[in-house]
Amino acid sequence: MKQLILRTCNSDLTSYGGFQWPESGHVAAPDWSDMAQCGNGLHGFLWGEGDGSLADFSAEAKWLVCSVDESHIVHLHGKVKFPECEVVFCGDRHRATAYIAANGLSGDRKST
Repeated sequence: MKQLILRTCNSDLTSYGGFQWPESGHVAAPDWSDMAQCGNGLHGFLWGEGDGSLADFSAEAKWLVCSVDESHIVHLHGKVKFPECEVVFCGDRHRATAYIAANGLSGDRKST
């Protein structure tokens, strides 16, 4: 079952360590490890929920929504990590959260 992950990037779609995210489509972590610790994977907030202090709330930030296979998600404190995903939305915070709300956030979460 697919789950939605929300994350932020710099305006040029780079993140920690200069990792380059696409505006849409498939992306994979080059350094994946399924160990339950930060690093070695792609990171975000499952269904937009987690430690908001880890997100970039600047006006320039790009907000991504990623579709991830549920079996690949590793839960960390305040976020999750995963080896690969499909970027299904790129834009501003309000439209990203609206995308999640329209695709299963409210109450009965459904697969995408």
